[in-house]
Formats: sequence, C-alpha cells, structure tokens
Amino acid sequence: MAAVGAITPVRAFLLLIAQLCGAMLASELVKVLFPTPFNVKTTLSAGTSLAQGVFIEAILTAELVFTIFMLAKEKHKATYLAPVGIGFALFVAELVGVYYTGGVGPATGALISVFFYKFVKILEYETANPGQDDDHDEAEVRGSPGKAKSTV
Repeated sequence: MAAVGAITPVRAFLLLIAQLCGAMLASELVKVLFPTPFNVKTTLSAGTSLAQGVFIEAILTAELVFTIFMLAKEKHKATYLAPVGIGFALFVAELVGVYYTGGVGPATGALISVFFYKFVKILEYETANPGQDDDHDEAEVRGSPGKAKSTV
C-alpha cells in the first residue's frame, strides 16, 4: 500500500511490525490449542518445477494484491464491502495454489500488481464508466452528460 501511496512509509513499517507480531501470536495460539503437530507442507508438489512454482505464486499474489488495491485503496460506494472481495480473492488464490506450492507468497507478485495498478491509473480507468457511484438524484441535479437540465 505504501508503494502506491495509500499509506506513508512510517505507517507501512509499523503495520509490518504489527502483522509480524500478530502472526507470531497466532502461531503460538495454534500450537497451544491443538494437541498434535500440524502436517502442513509449504513445498512444491511432485511434478511442479521451481520456475512453475515461482510463476504460480507470483500470479496468484498479484491477483490478491491487485484486488486489495482496487477494493481498499480506490474509494467508492462499495468500499465497505472490500473485506468480502479480498477474502474471496484470497480463497481463490489459496484454492488454486495450495496444491502446487503450498500457498501464495513471493514479492514478485506484489511488484507485478503495483506496476499493473499504476498502469491502470495512467490509463485513467475511472473514465471508462463515469458516474458509476452517482445516485440517480445526484446525476439529475448536476445534469448528466447528454441530457438537458430541467428548467421547471
């Protein structure tokens, strides 16, 4: 989020520290709650080459991070639903990737999504559907393009 200007670098660093602490705490809680060790593997499956694993994880991570940028950073009327969309994107990425690579992960996917997000912003994607967040009443007050304003 710092790479696209959504948060400051200081806040990004503090967020990184908070997420690492949260992950360690969650790991300890899981270790305490479950009596047996988990049989979890984060290695490549048989038949998946190193290059395939990197590309699978990069593409799936790019999908997830781009979803976060478009739903959480870009403000619109459905921003409050961003966690639902992000959860679905994570679910799809894990569902596809966990068999081959054990999950999502490499920073290359995040870099791909940053470049793609900036590319989409340069193309001014907002102009493809102007007024998408307008209420019908707001459009009438301002006078939507191609319609004459009412004088009555």
